[in-house]
Formats: sequence, C-alpha cells, structure tokens
Amino acid sequence: MANEEQKHKEEPIIIKKKKGHHGHAAHGGSWKVAYADFVTAMMAFFIVMWILGQSEQIRQMVSAYFKDPGAFNFITGKRTVPIKIDVFENPETGKGEGKEKHQFTFFLPPEQQDTLAEKVSEKLKRQAIQDSIKAVERVKSVAEEFKQIIQESANKLPKIKDLMNSIEFELTKEGLRIELIESKESVFFEIGSAKLKPEAREVLATLAKEIGKLPNNVEVEGHTDSRQYAKGASYTNWELSADRANAARKVLEENGLWEGQIVRVTGFADKKLKYPENPFDFRNRRTSILIKNISTQEILENYVKK
Repeated sequence: MANEEQKHKEEPIIIKKKKGHHGHAAHGGSWKVAYADFVTAMMAFFIVMWILGQSEQIRQMVSAYFKDPGAFNFITGKRTVPIKIDVFENPETGKGEGKEKHQFTFFLPPEQQDTLAEKVSEKLKRQAIQDSIKAVERVKSVAEEFKQIIQESANKLPKIKDLMNSIEFELTKEGLRIELIESKESVFFEIGSAKLKPEAREVLATLAKEIGKLPNNVEVEGHTDSRQYAKGASYTNWELSADRANAARKVLEENGLWEGQIVRVTGFADKKLKYPENPFDFRNRRTSILIKNISTQEILENYVKK
C-alpha cells in the first residue's frame, strides 16, 4: 500500500487545455507598419502636389532647402549667409603667417543678413562706379592711340594715306565714335553699293585689331545722304545703309573683334544726317563704329554673374 502511494506521488501531473476558436483576426502588429507606410506615402504625395502648385520662386527655395538644410535657420526658415574666412597658418609656429590655408565657414544670424546685404550692395556700387569711370577714361585715351596706329599703317601703305582725312574720331556721351566718311569720289565703298574698296578693308582690319583688345561692346551704323534711287527702285537708301554697315561688321569680326563684341548693326538711311542743314552733302554718307562706354549697371551685372 505504501509503495502504491509513493508511485502515485512520483507520476507527473499533466494539465491539457483546449484552444478555443473565437473567429477573431490575428492580434499581430504588422498591419500598423503597413498603415504607417501608407500614411507616409500619402503625405509625400500631397507635399509634391502642393509644391507643383506653387510659384517658381517657392519651388526653388524648397529645392535649395533639401540640397543644403544647414543653410536655413530652423526657427525663422530664412536662409543664413555663409561667411568664409581664410586663415594662413605657419606649420612651425602655428601663427597666421605661413602659406598653409585653412578655410572656416560661419553662418550669419538672420537678423544681421539685411545689414550685410546693404553693406555688400553699397560696396559693389562704389566699386562699379570707379570701374566705370576708369573704363570711360580708357576709351578717351584710345582715340589718340587709334590715330597714331592708322598713321603708322598709312606710312607703310601709301594708299591708306589718302583716307586719313576721311576718318574722324569723336567722343560722345555714348562712347568713342569712329566715322568713315565718304566724299564725292566714294572713298570707302564702290558708288551706290556695299562693296568695300581694298584700302577701306585695310583700315577696318587695322582698327579691328585694336578694338578687339577692349572689353567694350560695339555698334556699327550705316548712313546715307538724302539723294534717292530712281522712283520705284527695289533697292533704296535703307538697304544701302544696312548693307554697308553689315559689310563693315564682317571685316571687323574677321580681323580681331571677339565673338559677341558687336551688339548691333543698323542702317539709318538719311534719318540721322551728320549735316542736317545740307541733306545732300556727301559727308552725310558714312559708316560709324561706336565703341560704347561701359555703364555702372553693366559692371554691377557682371559682378553678379561672377
């Protein structure tokens, strides 16, 4: 009897539980991840749609933020101004007197941005005015240089010597105007045509080599007197003045002017007479090369491009 009781105590007690079938969905968290992905995707979609509906300026600002978030103030959203400072350090002494350069960048607080912009703008304006004055002075000195250069060319080529009295240099508020003035004998072009004479080509080529050294833009103009072609003619003073200006442009560009230096070619016919009191004066027939002064505004725009 005692053995039976001992045996009964040593047997393991096994408790079996029956799982119930309640028909509920699984209680896992995977659906939450999927839902979060869906919400994020929708938010991104609406942000993209919002950006597409904004102005070009706002789209550029958003693009700039994602390219360089650190350049914007977290609180105000305004772009900060990076200030770069170069320090040259001597590797032996550690002082700023050597040749090794280290660059540090600081971002200016938003409240100081407007002040800095005003100072920079004012400094650029002052510099642009000074550069503009220097450019005008340079153009003034060029007139005498060109006279000397043409004189030297005339000494080498006697045929050009006859043209010397037909070339005028005039300083105007627009710049330096070089005028090739015709006479009764038609010095620079064949009579009634836009065909340049060989001597005229030599003069234009000589001028082109010097004008091409300048940073100034150039305009070429053609002018006639008030003598008209026969009534009903298809070719008029308008075509003649424009064709002569264009012929001069080609020679200038082929002999030294840099690409894009000539910004305008115009035929004025007899609408801008040199001697308006005598519309039929032969000296009204001329080709003008205007070396334009460089304005302060042009210099400022050049600084911005840089």
